[in-house]
Amino acid sequence: MTAFRGTTAGPELFPAMGPKLRRDMDALFPLIEKTFPVPARFRRDLASGVAELSRLLTSGRGERPLSYLNQPPMLSAYLRYFLPWNLYRLCRLLPSLELSLAPGDRILDLGAGPLTLPIALWLCRPELRAFPLEFSCLDLSRAALDAGKKLFAALNGPGGLNGGSPCPWIIKTHSAGGRGPQNPAKGKQNVSLVAVLNMYNELFQSVSPGNEEGLYRLARTQGALLASYAGKDGKILVVEPGIPRSGQFITLLREVLTGLDHPPLSPCAHGGPCPFPGPAKSAGPRRDTGKGASKWCHFAFDTQDAPAVLRRLSTAAGLPKERATLSFLLAGPAPEDQRPQDQGPYPRLPGDQETPSSPVRIISDPFPLGLAQGPREWGRYGCAKEGMTLVRGEKALVESLPPGTLVRVVFTGRRDPKSGALLCRPAARPPA
Repeated sequence: MTAFRGTTAGPELFPAMGPKLRRDMDALFPLIEKTFPVPARFRRDLASGVAELSRLLTSGRGERPLSYLNQPPMLSAYLRYFLPWNLYRLCRLLPSLELSLAPGDRILDLGAGPLTLPIALWLCRPELRAFPLEFSCLDLSRAALDAGKKLFAALNGPGGLNGGSPCPWIIKTHSAGGRGPQNPAKGKQNVSLVAVLNMYNELFQSVSPGNEEGLYRLARTQGALLASYAGKDGKILVVEPGIPRSGQFITLLREVLTGLDHPPLSPCAHGGPCPFPGPAKSAGPRRDTGKGASKWCHFAFDTQDAPAVLRRLSTAAGLPKERATLSFLLAGPAPEDQRPQDQGPYPRLPGDQETPSSPVRIISDPFPLGLAQGPREWGRYGCAKEGMTLVRGEKALVESLPPGTLVRVVFTGRRDPKSGALLCRPAARPPA
């Protein structure tokens, strides 16, 4: 068998789910209900339980116990709401990432919860199901890990989504007794992927807002830890909620990992300092981004193809989701000709002279521009080797660019007076 190297060769980060994946996602919720049955009286309270858990994960996080998923009501709400939504986000992202997994590879999953990553890979990368892979999954909650193993077994068992065909994956679970990741794969070789999903937003809650040095220390510690787990050949995947603090932390982590020979592979269009550092200037090395320094790297995409039962539950819980958001980083070694290239400091663009075309990763939603930018023009912020950009053009063209897509642009030689972003327009066609 040869390594499976991704299903999306084009520039789009969040391709729409195909019919088979949509059917599997639709079948997931009934499978969860069948695997984890609850009495009817508890099912009636599910929406309120989801709302309460959401509160504890956000505004009421100070009240949340560290091992909250060990509590049956919270685990039940998590399995029926947060797990499916996390799977949906990952199933929109993972098909586009170059993970380069091969038969016999090992994956280290830190903060694994109910095995969100193995289940997501199983759903959206079916080519991997025939590969003998080994997962080492660590979490504080033994109950969550056990629930994930039970659900994964149901996916592959009689009445599951795989037609009863066995899956050769080996999944080993490890419950941790302290805060933060340890290394259950210590001493093993060939860890091809180290993944951390939706964990750091819980860790950095202990760092007070405005404590930039504390956040940078956490990024240095965790970056060194992840790089040591990955070794010189493994890749690192971090996915967090698309909130400002997550974007800021991932930017810091990106800086640390770059210095540890794990440069950014995605979503970055370049290997230089991040022009979207988040709401505050970090304590670490950072390029001055001027007026745009408060913006953070995150992506949003619509949820029209999410399972209808999940969207109904979201509405019933008072948490309607018309769009999903996330911030992420894939880092690791790559052939030199495949790495994003750092082009040094921002160029000085004289007058209206146009520069050669350059790839830009679309970051923001479309928005109307003022008359100073031209009549009926719309824009979207993007990331390029030259820094933060404002891609502008006719409304229909700007709106047609998929979220996170990579496009070729031509710079105009001017900056947006409001944000300081370099002004550009889409070239004739996106890069192949």
